[in-house]
Amino acid sequence: MNYLIVLTILLTPAYAIRFNIFGLSTNLLMLWVFFVWVIFTFYLTVNNEWAKYIEFKLSLDKKILAFISLFFAAALISLFWQGFSQEKLGQFIVLFIQPISLFIIASYTWYKNPDSKPLILNTCYLLLATMGLFAIIQYFTLLGLPPEYWGNSMEPKRVIAFFSHPNFYALFIAPLLAFLIPDAFSAISNFSAKGGQISKLWKPICWTIGAIGLLLSLSRAGWLGLGVAGLVYLFFAADRAIKKIASVVVIVMVIVIVSVPNLRWRFVLPFYGEKSAVSRLSLWETGWKGVKESPILGLGLTGFSNNWNKLNTDPNLDTHNYPHNIFLNLWVETGIIGLMSLIGLIGPLIYRGLRSVSSSLRGEGQGGGDAIKLGVALFLIALLSQGLLDNPYFKNDLAMVFWIVLSLGF
Repeated sequence: MNYLIVLTILLTPAYAIRFNIFGLSTNLLMLWVFFVWVIFTFYLTVNNEWAKYIEFKLSLDKKILAFISLFFAAALISLFWQGFSQEKLGQFIVLFIQPISLFIIASYTWYKNPDSKPLILNTCYLLLATMGLFAIIQYFTLLGLPPEYWGNSMEPKRVIAFFSHPNFYALFIAPLLAFLIPDAFSAISNFSAKGGQISKLWKPICWTIGAIGLLLSLSRAGWLGLGVAGLVYLFFAADRAIKKIASVVVIVMVIVIVSVPNLRWRFVLPFYGEKSAVSRLSLWETGWKGVKESPILGLGLTGFSNNWNKLNTDPNLDTHNYPHNIFLNLWVETGIIGLMSLIGLIGPLIYRGLRSVSSSLRGEGQGGGDAIKLGVALFLIALLSQGLLDNPYFKNDLAMVFWIVLSLGF
């Protein structure tokens, strides 16, 4: 089963491959998750593990289960609140039913085979490196890059890797880069302390390639998310050697950003009333209007986009599906219950991860359970920070990765 979880991580971008079955819109990722359900059911039946599986579910932290149940209940209410539609049903399946079910399946998998958790980390390294390498090639050759991102008066040159928009790329990789920070720096510390071949540094090399891809996406929300997570790691977990390495990395990045006009202007333009930055203020105002329309139950799934013409007062904005702020996104779509239940779920996991920091993590661990818990905390910190300016959950691949990574924190 652990390899099925790994394949699910690899296939998350496959949500973009869309088609119809019997007139119903679907995508490759959705079908893959149905396949995982079938295999998991078959696995439990053949191995007579249903009793063990039920025992495992009963042993889960009751508070965590309560928050997950509340979050699911809020989504279920939102499915029917202010009208039912096929579009809302599709959102309910891909954003709630399938990701949460993968959380349960993955949690049971790690419970049975805790030593297989590093397999997910290695998969993330290879995935980020592949995307980052393609993004770097894309930046210098324009391979697979739509003309609107070649650099013009409306939009600077930005990479998209295998996605359709630079921000989609950044939303996917920034939290995963944060998740891998403890393990990547641990590999560097072990290499420095014990010596060894350069091949032992494959993890930080892959991480660096992924980070360069994020830099070239020019996603300021992505930069913010990874930056905040990195600072938290340095404050809570890094030893002096790691802090020195991080200082050198930061100095190099500042020099690169100041030297490259495309990167330099990306930082300063918001202070000159750039359209992208100003539009966020309009979106947040529109989102807050949606909250005030229905502060308890929200506007239901797809409620923000369906009420766009009524809520929006900025003629310069095209229709948006979400307010581009994770708290407003959740409140408008799933009501106050959805917002508070997810905060109640995320908060303890961040606390556990930061509390798990010990001497074994300060440059001595390598992919241990505490390092993974810290990685999950950093993943969530990056997601929340990035989510202040963007939409880090309400998208098929993002929701799936969110719940799979959460499963590693227990």
